[in-house]
Amino acid sequence: GLSTEQIAKQLGIQGIIDTISTACSSGANSIMHGARLLSANKLDRVIVGGADPIAIFNVKGFSSLSIYDPEACKPFDNDRKGMNLGEGAAYLILENEYSLSQTGNKVLCELVGWNNSSDAFHQSASSAEGLGSTLAMNKAMQKAGLVPDQIDYINAHGTGTGNNDLSESIAFVNVFGEKVPPFSSTKGFTGHTLGAAGAIEAVFSIQALLEQALLPNLNFSTAMEEIGLLPVSSYKPNVSIENVMSNSFGFGGNCTSLIFQKA
Repeated sequence: GLSTEQIAKQLGIQGIIDTISTACSSGANSIMHGARLLSANKLDRVIVGGADPIAIFNVKGFSSLSIYDPEACKPFDNDRKGMNLGEGAAYLILENEYSLSQTGNKVLCELVGWNNSSDAFHQSASSAEGLGSTLAMNKAMQKAGLVPDQIDYINAHGTGTGNNDLSESIAFVNVFGEKVPPFSSTKGFTGHTLGAAGAIEAVFSIQALLEQALLPNLNFSTAMEEIGLLPVSSYKPNVSIENVMSNSFGFGGNCTSLIFQKA
């Protein structure tokens, strides 16, 4: 929690100061936590996000699980061999209507849906049926008052590991059937930034809304033989996007989906 304390000290924040640690869904869960505080009228404005530095401990740890690829990762590719690691940080400001009336800040988008679920399947692996991620996506849409056809793009968790990518793909089919929206993992650009990933990818999701563009899934060449889904493989501008879903799935089946809507 040191980074949280330092940010609060630097900015003079003396209200609610929390650090959430749920592995790779931490950044997304901090955003969800902030949104719930606003919805409950506990706060009017919050800073939410995540940070995670890379260390040899992380590299050795993921290597010991046989899910680390020393080459560039290939999310959702049939020949994927594992994840890459990265480091970074991203933060967002969430405001309610009252706060906006005081600050006059430009609204980039609206956070309309969120959910955190767990499949409680395994210490690190996702369930083969994508149970937790299916529930998170469905409940986030329910919160937003949306139906599957209204999701225009998914920024997927997509780590490049055998288990994650197949489980998430199965969850896509569980939720969207034969009409899976355009999706991609941006971890080919950043590596997996662990606790920061949910926040960094929330920023990417918002950027997709602002640019009205689909973001590419690097290094993809061959669809997974088990399911055959094709991610977005190149930058696609000039598309119509109203709602973007961002997925972040952590160890222990801790699955979070966020939905951002065009302002």
